[in-house]
Amino acid sequence: MPELPSALTRFRAPIGLVIGLLFVLPLSACSSLTDSVMNTVAGKVQLACPPQNILADASRRLTYQPGPGRDLIDIDNEIIVTKVSLVCDSSVDRSTHAGTMKVAVTTYMDAVRGPANKDRKTQIEFFVSVTDRANKVLYREAFTIDVTFAENETRREIASDPVPLILPIQAGQTGKNYRILVGLVINREQLEMNRQDRRPRL
Repeated sequence: MPELPSALTRFRAPIGLVIGLLFVLPLSACSSLTDSVMNTVAGKVQLACPPQNILADASRRLTYQPGPGRDLIDIDNEIIVTKVSLVCDSSVDRSTHAGTMKVAVTTYMDAVRGPANKDRKTQIEFFVSVTDRANKVLYREAFTIDVTFAENETRREIASDPVPLILPIQAGQTGKNYRILVGLVINREQLEMNRQDRRPRL
């Protein structure tokens, strides 16, 4: 479980072409009673989860079969990020107001098999990133999910394994000092298609 900022030792070089694309799709934050410090019945200091967003330019990956064809029949698969879910647990000292927050990030996606997909297989690459309030990237890592469609299956909902993070909390900070960003690893052509039209093709 990476701890930030020490997790910078695990920071990966920019993946694909989506590093720094900070135009995001707004999502509601994880459920909480307030955005400030909350005290549970047991007396534990609990902080609200960080805000989370899907990077709009990296929210879809449309993949064509090899070759020049760009018609509907040439589509191998389409992946769309639909939701991000956070589960957070704080460990903060009552006297110093410092500690850590454990965050588990689950990414939900729709995987669609296209007409050109004959082997019923595809591979999804997505990333999880953490930034500070100034949008400085503190952590970024890509993950892979292998998908095999059933014989007559053309669409499947995918949920990633939770990605565990540990965020350091200093006095006066809350989860809102960070932001969780997720997206798909895409190439230049896919990025340009997303910028022109993000509507699903399949």
